[in-house]
Amino acid sequence: MCEPFAADYIGKDAKTKMPPNKRIKGLSPLSRNLLAAGEGDEVDFKKIPDGVSQEDLVAFANSDTGGQILVGVIEGIVGSAQVGVVRGCDVSDGAILQITNKAVSCIPPVSIKITIENLDAQPILRIAIPSSETRPHCTSKGIYNRRDGSRNRALHPNELLRIFLDTEARAFAERFEAAADRISNDLSTLEHSLDKSIKYMGDQLGWAESQMYDTESSLDEILRRTRGVEQSTGDITERFRALFRQDGRDDPVQKRERNKLVNRFIKAIDGSDDHLETIRSGGDLAMTSFTGLSPELTEEDGKLALQVAVDHVRRREDMRNYDVFCKAPKKCDEGELDAFCAIVGEGGEVIDGMKDRAKEALRLGFITYKGEVVGTAGLKKPKASYRTKVFAKAKSSQPPTKYPYELGWIYLQEIHRKKGQMTRLINELMPLAKGAGMFSTTRSANAIMQEMLAQLDFRAEGEAYPSTLQPDETLQLFLLDAEEARAIE
Repeated sequence: MCEPFAADYIGKDAKTKMPPNKRIKGLSPLSRNLLAAGEGDEVDFKKIPDGVSQEDLVAFANSDTGGQILVGVIEGIVGSAQVGVVRGCDVSDGAILQITNKAVSCIPPVSIKITIENLDAQPILRIAIPSSETRPHCTSKGIYNRRDGSRNRALHPNELLRIFLDTEARAFAERFEAAADRISNDLSTLEHSLDKSIKYMGDQLGWAESQMYDTESSLDEILRRTRGVEQSTGDITERFRALFRQDGRDDPVQKRERNKLVNRFIKAIDGSDDHLETIRSGGDLAMTSFTGLSPELTEEDGKLALQVAVDHVRRREDMRNYDVFCKAPKKCDEGELDAFCAIVGEGGEVIDGMKDRAKEALRLGFITYKGEVVGTAGLKKPKASYRTKVFAKAKSSQPPTKYPYELGWIYLQEIHRKKGQMTRLINELMPLAKGAGMFSTTRSANAIMQEMLAQLDFRAEGEAYPSTLQPDETLQLFLLDAEEARAIE
C-alpha cells in the first residue's frame, strides 16, 4: 500500500534548517487509498500536528514495513467501514518544524518525509516514515514500541533483541564485505609481489649454485680446524690435571666435581632403605661401577666421594639417637636420679651424698643416647651462705647476691663430645634462670669445661682455691652477669 520512500534524512540541524517539502494541490492517489483503508499497520490518522508524538514516529520506524501518518484527518464510518475523513490542519512551517524536531529527538533520530496535500481545500500533512536500517529507535524518554494494527505497543524484550541482532548482522555483513574487498586487493598485491620475488630468487639461484662448491670447501676447512682446537684443548687439560696431581695442589674444578658427586651419592643413599639400614648398622657401601664419572675424577676420587657421603649420612643418622630434656628433681624417678649421679661421678664429682644434693637442684638436665644417659648438667639455686663461702674462697670482688643461680654437674662422656649435645642441654637450662646472674665452678685442670663456659660468656673470677671434697684439686669460679644472661635468653 505504501509508495517507495524518497525520504530525506533528518539531521541534527533540522531545528534550524527545514528540508524542502513537496506540496500538492489535491489529494495524492496514495493518500486517497490510505483514507479509504482506514487506520492499520501502515497508516495512522491525527487530527492536528500536536497529535503526532515520538511514540508514533518510532513505532513505524521500528516496524518491518514503515508507515504513513495523515495529519488533519479523523476517523469516520462510511457504511460499515471505518475510513479517514479529511478535516484539514495547520500546515505552516512552524507545524512542520514541530514534527521534524520530534523526529530528530528520537534515539537515534527517525528519518521522515513530509508532504503537504489538498492545498486547494482542507490541507493535510502526509508524514512518510520508512522502516529504519538503524533500528531499534526509542523516544527521548527511552520508550521502545512498534506498530501493531491500528495502535502502538511496547516492544517485547525478545522483539527488541531480534531487532538489535538483525541490525548488528547487517552492520557485520557490510563490514565483512568491505574487509573481504580489502583482503582481495591485498592478496592481489601479494601475488604480484610473490611473482617478482620468485623471479628474483630464480635469478639468484644460478649465482648461489656457483658459490656452493666454494662454501662446501670452506666448511670442510672450518671442521678440520675445529678438530685441531679440540685436540689442543684436550691436551692442555690433561697437562693441567697432571700438574695438579703431581704437585698435590687443590684443583678447583676437581673439587667442584667431587662435591657434586658426594651430593649425588647422598641423594642416592637417602633414596634407598637398604643403603640407609646398612649405614645405620655400621656397614659401608662400595662402588660396583665407575661409569659416568666426570673426566676430572679418577676411580679413587669416586671411592673417596662415596666414603664422604657415607660418613655424612652416618653422622646425620647417629644424631637422631640423641635426646635432651630437663626435669625438676621431684619428677625424676629413682632410675633417672641414679643415672644422673653415676654420670656426674664419671666427671670426678664425689658420689657420697650426691643424690641428696641433686634433689635440692632447681632442674636436672639429661643427655641420652639410644635411651641411655650419657651426659648431665644441673641448675641450682644454692643458699646464700653457700654462695658467700664460695665467693670468699675465690677472693671475688663481686657480691654473691648478684648471682643467685649456679650451673654445675656438667659432664658428657667423651665418645659423645663435639656433637653439640651439651650446648643443646645448656640452652635448655639457662632460660630457667630468667636472666638472673649465674655462677659456676670447675676444676682448674678441666680445660674442656672452662672452654665451654667461655663460649657461654662466663668469665673467670678471682683466684683458684682448694676443693673441699677433693683437696688435691683446685677450683675456679666463673660468673655470668645478669645482663648477659638475658641477652643469651
